[in-house]
Amino acid sequence: MTSKLIFPVFLFMAVFSTKAQNLHIDKVDSLITLIESNNRGIGSLIICKDGKEIYNRDFGHAAIPKLKRDQDTKYQVGSITKIYTAVLIFQLVEKGKLSLDDKLEKFFPDMPGASEIVLKQMLNHTSGLGDYTWKDENPKWLHKKVSEKQILDEIKHQGLVFKPGEKEEYSNSAYYLLAKISEKVYGKNYEVLIQEQICKPLGLKNTASVLMNPGNLYASYEYTKNSKWVKTEDFYFPNTKGVGDIVATPKDLLQFIHSLFRYELMKKETVEIMKPLVEKQEYFGRGLMQIPMRTQVLFGHGGDTKGTHSLLGYNEKDSMSIALVINGERYTRNQTILGVLSLMYEEPFDFPIFKEVQVSKNEMDKYSGTYSSPQLPIKIAVSNDKGILYLQGTGQSILPFEAYDTNKFQFEEAGVKIEFLADNKTMIFQQGGATIEMKKE
Repeated sequence: MTSKLIFPVFLFMAVFSTKAQNLHIDKVDSLITLIESNNRGIGSLIICKDGKEIYNRDFGHAAIPKLKRDQDTKYQVGSITKIYTAVLIFQLVEKGKLSLDDKLEKFFPDMPGASEIVLKQMLNHTSGLGDYTWKDENPKWLHKKVSEKQILDEIKHQGLVFKPGEKEEYSNSAYYLLAKISEKVYGKNYEVLIQEQICKPLGLKNTASVLMNPGNLYASYEYTKNSKWVKTEDFYFPNTKGVGDIVATPKDLLQFIHSLFRYELMKKETVEIMKPLVEKQEYFGRGLMQIPMRTQVLFGHGGDTKGTHSLLGYNEKDSMSIALVINGERYTRNQTILGVLSLMYEEPFDFPIFKEVQVSKNEMDKYSGTYSSPQLPIKIAVSNDKGILYLQGTGQSILPFEAYDTNKFQFEEAGVKIEFLADNKTMIFQQGGATIEMKKE
C-alpha cells in the first residue's frame, strides 16, 4: 500500500510431499531456518502446488514474549487488498452493471479528470490520480481516524499528476474510488461486499475488511537498537478501504488466489483481462500485477504497510501459489521471496551471511562525513553514535546500518549495502542491483 521508497527453537510445522521435492522445498526450509535462527524476521510462508499445501511454516514468533496467536490469527496484507477490490469491479462488469470504459464522472463528477478517466485506467494505474495515503507535510495523517470527506477532499486537492493514459504510476486514490464505486452500484458497504461476493462463496472464514471489526489480528513489529522487537505504529486501516484494509491468514490468501485462477469467482476471459500483458511489458495489470523472478513470472500482488510486508502470487506454469507475510522485517520481503523462488526453481542464489561485527569508534570516525556522486541527486551524510553507523540522505530519515565487516555495513530493510574505502575517501553504495561510487567532500 505504501508507495514512498528510500534509498530455544520455535515449534513449527514444515510440510513436505513427493511433489514438493520437485520444487526443492528442503532448500527453502534451510533459508527460513537461517532467517529465524538469526532473528531476522517474523512471519509466515505457505506454498501450494495444484491447490495442495506442500510447505507451511511460521517463523520468528518465539522472539515475541507472551505472544498469543493461533492458526486463525490474521495478518494485515496491505495492497493485496487491491485484487479483492478489482474482483468486485469485474464481477459487476460480468453482470453488465459496469463497463471498463465507464467514465469516473458517472460516479464522482467532481473528481479531477473525471470526464477523461475510465475505470480501466483506474484499475491499471494509468488514471493520473495521485496517492491520498501520502501527504508530504503530514506523512502520518492516516495513522488516526479521518472522515471519508477528508479523504475525498485530499484526492481532489492532489489533482492529476499526469494526463490520463499517459503512463503508469501507482495510485492508491484510484483504488479507494473503485471501492466506493462498487458500493454505489451494489448499494452496500464495501466490507459487506467482500463477505458476500468473495468470502462466503469460497468459504474464507479468516478473511475480512477491518471495517467488519474482526478479532484475532496480528500486530506489526520493528527491531529496536536494544535488540528487541516492539509493536510499531501503523495505519488506522479503516482509512484504507479497498486499498489496504483486508486482513487474512496465509491459508485464506492461497485459497483465494487458487480459486481465482480456477475461475470460481469469474470467467477465465475476465481473469485474463485482469492480468498484465507481459509480452507488452505491462507491469500492472487490472488488479493483478506481474511478479517477475528470473525465469518465473507470477501473477498476484505485493502489500506494504508501515509494519507488514506481504506477497501473494500464482505461477501458471506449474499451478504453484505462494503466500508470504512478514510483520517483523529485518531481512526484507523482496530478498526473502527472491531466495525462496530461486531455491525452488534451482536458480542461482547465495544464502545471506548474517554476521554482526563490532567496529571501533576510531574506524567509524574515518567513515563519517558527507558523500556525493554525479549519479545521485542527493548527498548522503554518514555519522556514528554509541557504536552504530547512521546514514541520512538529503531530506530523508536517518537510518541505522549494521556492520557485517570492518568496512562494510547494511540496512537490510531496504536492501542497501555500503562499503568504505577510507584511504580513497570513497563509499560504494549498493541497492537494487545498482552500484554507485560516492566521494567524501
